[in-house]
Amino acid sequence: MDETGNGSDGRTSLPAVADLLQAGALKALIEQGLASGNGTILDASAVQRISSPYLQVLVAGAAAYAHAGGPSMTVCNPSPAFMEAVSTLGLKQALGLS
Repeated sequence: MDETGNGSDGRTSLPAVADLLQAGALKALIEQGLASGNGTILDASAVQRISSPYLQVLVAGAAAYAHAGGPSMTVCNPSPAFMEAVSTLGLKQALGLS
């Protein structure tokens, strides 16, 4: 895996602190995946804290992939902190985690 969290298998690890400061990088990653026509796999196992703005980018990304009708955006290995935030905000279905 390189310093941006991108692995050779196409997975990207989300940061331990997924907040507003990290949301721009996530948006760019999603846009790159959509433009290339490739799916995006986001490994959420390291997430210890996640903010609403970061979750907004995730939900918008999932919706953009769904609208494009091609490859999908997948969140895998969600940490307990990630799942708690997603469940509390009612976003499990929007992120395909239901």
